[in-house]
Amino acid sequence: MDDFDDLEAALADAGFSGYEAEAYLGVLRLRDASVAELADVCSVPRSRLYDVLRDLEREGYIETYEDDSLRARIANVTPAVEELREWSTELDDAADQLESLWEQPRVEHTDISVFQTQAATVREATVRIDAAEHAVHLCATLTELLDLADTLRDAVDRGVVVRVAVQNGTDDTDEDIPRLFPEVASEVRRCESTMHFIALVDGSAGVLAVDNEWDGEYGLVADDNTLTSIFHWYFQIQLWEPWDTLYSESLGVTTTYVSIRELIRDVESLRMDDESVFVRVEGVDTQSREAVDIEGEVVDVLYTDIYEDRDVTFAQQFIQAALEIRVDGEEYTVGGYGAVLEDIRAIQMSITSIE
Repeated sequence: MDDFDDLEAALADAGFSGYEAEAYLGVLRLRDASVAELADVCSVPRSRLYDVLRDLEREGYIETYEDDSLRARIANVTPAVEELREWSTELDDAADQLESLWEQPRVEHTDISVFQTQAATVREATVRIDAAEHAVHLCATLTELLDLADTLRDAVDRGVVVRVAVQNGTDDTDEDIPRLFPEVASEVRRCESTMHFIALVDGSAGVLAVDNEWDGEYGLVADDNTLTSIFHWYFQIQLWEPWDTLYSESLGVTTTYVSIRELIRDVESLRMDDESVFVRVEGVDTQSREAVDIEGEVVDVLYTDIYEDRDVTFAQQFIQAALEIRVDGEEYTVGGYGAVLEDIRAIQMSITSIE
């Protein structure tokens, strides 16, 4: 197949009819030709050439004129070139859409989505972090942290509490990463193990991306209270609590809490001195699922590991942690991730005053 055969096929794919493609290339070869001359260089029947040339002229590809007989010429090849480029762009876009559809989860009526690749899952996590309003918990490699730096920086600028567990690794950028910490996170800890990518956003979305030789490659995104609670416990117990702090913007004094257990520990230390502690809670009503924002006095604490005289196992420490808050004479129970029995599932909390 020669170059003109390839061009003819390309023009046909771009919307030219077979006769139009042949006639157009015939005029292109001769630059200026009569119908008789065109009939010698293309296989379009001479009786059809008149109609084909007029169609090409109407579409702006050639121009015809009379000089004893009908003649055709190409004043500018740009219209055909633009048609081919547009067709090429459409094919590229279609290819991108096919690839994107392959990576997207199967369409189902569910709050759980399964992705084909880790990359697609991390992109979905980026979208969720872009929309975060309160808190982001992230476990990522150094490379992933760099890739997400702009997104995390924007979240920090919006006032979102960002906690990052950086996975152990030998990345060449290791020495440069600490300089990023104040820009991309509220607190960073070194996770001394290799784990999967995890992102928890605003207590309502959980993202898990897996890519290893044992389990293969896939991703899971859950907008489900039970699953995000499981992700949260895994993050707290395995990826956060055991490890040393590399950076904290609060320098050890927490003013905004995204973990109710950390708030309770501080509240208990204050209440032991007979202080009245007032807190603000932003979260979700567990019955109506509507957003709530309340402020009141802490009147009771439900937390298993504050009782030193009891034999409390490690597992029991994570059974329940809740506050009871009095607001305008009414009392509400406030729990953390996965709260079901409590009135409010807290997303972000702060101590407003101590009296």
